[in-house]
Amino acid sequence: MTSGVILAGLGLAVVGFAGRYAARYGKVVSESLLKQIPISGNNKYYKGGFEQKMSKREASLVLGVSPSATKTKIKDAHKRIMLANHPDRGGSPYIAAKINEAKDILDKP
Repeated sequence: MTSGVILAGLGLAVVGFAGRYAARYGKVVSESLLKQIPISGNNKYYKGGFEQKMSKREASLVLGVSPSATKTKIKDAHKRIMLANHPDRGGSPYIAAKINEAKDILDKP
């Protein structure tokens, strides 16, 4: 019985020290590991600026729909994005213009 209590106490001490070490040095280790891991190209968000002349691909990325999306999906995506980015509600006029341009390009037959 006594040896069981001693083993339990030692186990708790080991867990405590390991947790303390992880809390102190975990951030440093995770940052160094993230630098070593290559970032894949399959990110959710598009990295990069706008092209000179917006293509159908870029327009679909701006609105978050497929290039062959229906007019209803394009309209719904445009409305959703413009509600969040409208200049009257604190959004950027440039971004709003790009969203409108994307809608116009995808609406073309």
